[in-house]
Amino acid sequence: MSDMRRSLPNAITLGRLALAILFFALAARLEVSATADPTVAWWAVLVFVVAALSDVLDGHLARKWQVVTGLGRVLDPAVDKILIIGGLIYLASAPLAPDSGIAPWMVILVIGREFLVTSLRAVIEGAGGKFPADWTGKSKMFLQCVAVPVALGQAAIPNLHASADYRLLATSIIWAMLVLTALSTIPALVRGRSALSTVVGR
Repeated sequence: MSDMRRSLPNAITLGRLALAILFFALAARLEVSATADPTVAWWAVLVFVVAALSDVLDGHLARKWQVVTGLGRVLDPAVDKILIIGGLIYLASAPLAPDSGIAPWMVILVIGREFLVTSLRAVIEGAGGKFPADWTGKSKMFLQCVAVPVALGQAAIPNLHASADYRLLATSIIWAMLVLTALSTIPALVRGRSALSTVVGR
């Protein structure tokens, strides 16, 4: 039982990677037109949502069973970034853009933030310190996980694209995600500076 508990969270993470690949395969088949069949788009949304929810499950199990591993600490955020950034790249590319509401500069902002914070975390933890995600980072991740399927629906599901109310909702969520992504960099840098001072002072 202990071996299963130790391996299950990482197995769920690898399953999320497989779902991310499936999501990308579905996204590559999407068509954008008023008469397009929305079946593939709905499947893509479902796969993305299941993948995003699995992130909550593997982290919860790892903490509950106290089986957080070095592999899991690296693999889990890496798969998260593949899922989110990959989804945003598809949304900012043809045929989903510009109907998705995701522009290339938005993807650059997200990638820049993730590279900056990930590099900072690598330096701190490589020196023996700790740099866990705070509530702003977790909230940012939540909004990103909401924004991707919402934007996909706006681009590739005709009934949603035709709804002015839905487009307003999607735009609001996308901009909220961008603002929080940018703002979450500030506390991360402040915490990073403090953590680096602690590590250097050892």
